[in-house]
Amino acid sequence: MTDEYRLVQGAWVHKRATLPEDPGDISLEPGAFIGADVEIGPGCWIGTGAVVYGPTRIGANNRIFPKAVLGGAPQDLGYAGEPTRLEIGERNVFREGVTISRASTKGDLVTKIGNDNFLMAFSHVGHDCVLEDHVVLANGVLVAGHCHLESYASLSGGCAVVQFTTLGRFAFVCGTSGIRKDVEPYIAHDIRSKTQGGISPACINVVGLKRGAVSSEVIEKLRSAYKVLYLRKTPLGAGQETRGEIERRDALCPEVEELLAFIERKRNSRHGRARGV
Repeated sequence: MTDEYRLVQGAWVHKRATLPEDPGDISLEPGAFIGADVEIGPGCWIGTGAVVYGPTRIGANNRIFPKAVLGGAPQDLGYAGEPTRLEIGERNVFREGVTISRASTKGDLVTKIGNDNFLMAFSHVGHDCVLEDHVVLANGVLVAGHCHLESYASLSGGCAVVQFTTLGRFAFVCGTSGIRKDVEPYIAHDIRSKTQGGISPACINVVGLKRGAVSSEVIEKLRSAYKVLYLRKTPLGAGQETRGEIERRDALCPEVEELLAFIERKRNSRHGRARGV
């Protein structure tokens, strides 16, 4: 290594990196690499062979497992070394081989990861993405650039998400799915042959909602709305007619309103992806 780096707990740390003032507030395993313009908060653990490039800011109490690479340059053919960045919140887990790219120059210049997210081995988050809080990516999930995963969204192993896609709150998608359109909140989605390998709503994501401490009353209202939206033999069609039937069943609540608004945005957007949701 050049004289720009120093050894800290056996890890290579650039002199322009910022660590907690108390060395005891961070745990670095031998062979970890912390690049220039990286800021790491207290309580973090960074495993052997993990790499953090800058500009990147990482909050407190994150766990970065061996061979993860955070803050690498965006995989974008138009990127020419501009100073974009990655921002990570608190209490996230990045398992072995996770990769997260910092932003391109085609958005807000930042890739954002919130709090309490769990990214399992070899999952990837592309440039300019936003992951809110409590998001779960299982092994091998691939999220393309400019995607927005709202809080408590969950993707099973091997899912691949096309760019500019939004996953709503508490959305769940089964494994090995190809996701080409926005994914409605509060619903578990499964592969259906009639959509030629795409996904379709299967049921309300009861397991995820209970884990997120959503009340049983709200879950029942979401179930009632789901029946109107997806289980009728004769579709209602017009938005106001659907809303009226849900209201007649006393199933309106903020969460159902959110679901209806999401469906409307998806219906009116190009390719079923409402950019900037």
